[in-house]
Amino acid sequence: MLAKIAAHIATGLIRTVKATSRTVHEPPDLIERLRAQAPFIMAMWHGQFMMLADLNTREFDVSAMVARHGDAEVMAHVLAEFGISAIRGAGAGRRKRNRGGVYALRAAHHALERGTIVAMTADVPSSKPRVAGEGIVTLARLSGRPIIPVAAATSRYAVLNTWSKMTVNLPFSTLAVVAGDPIFVSSDADEAALENARANVEKSLNTVTARAYELAREAKLRPQKAQRSATPQRSRQ
Repeated sequence: MLAKIAAHIATGLIRTVKATSRTVHEPPDLIERLRAQAPFIMAMWHGQFMMLADLNTREFDVSAMVARHGDAEVMAHVLAEFGISAIRGAGAGRRKRNRGGVYALRAAHHALERGTIVAMTADVPSSKPRVAGEGIVTLARLSGRPIIPVAAATSRYAVLNTWSKMTVNLPFSTLAVVAGDPIFVSSDADEAALENARANVEKSLNTVTARAYELAREAKLRPQKAQRSATPQRSRQ
């Protein structure tokens, strides 16, 4: 019950941010490019995914990997509100606990084979944030589908004191959504090739995340500059 109430509040916030914010895409034809690559693996960082729940091309089924712990139950309910099904499971992390990662990997692989877009965070909970794990590149190798790094940022936001520095996007912002180039992993990729792909995912995610914040910040400063330039200057005597 509490999870559903929290999900209802979170869903309302996401829709309010979307409705009251100006959206900027980079590249400008971002949605069309995503459509062209479907089904694909949408990669994101933990703590930076709030506004990505509404990035849905609508004509494709979308599933997202969601952990099995209590907090993730809220996220599963939120995703359902946006027509996204949950694949329950996550990587083992540094504690090496069985958290359903093998099941989630298989389920994600099957989803891609059915033509479903799969969204997942590249970093593993309780590990160091913003460090891509092996799971996402393993899925790309098994499925033959591309990884597309995506990030969303707003000009107004709050950062929570969590391991991932969870960002809560706020209304009346500029919402910037940035996607990187597709990253393919060969089916015969060896350990070195997988590590190279993992590093590429990490680098690209950092790049698109930084760019999303840059775009949101630039849009926020632009009206302030315009207002200063429009202010009459006193003539010097």
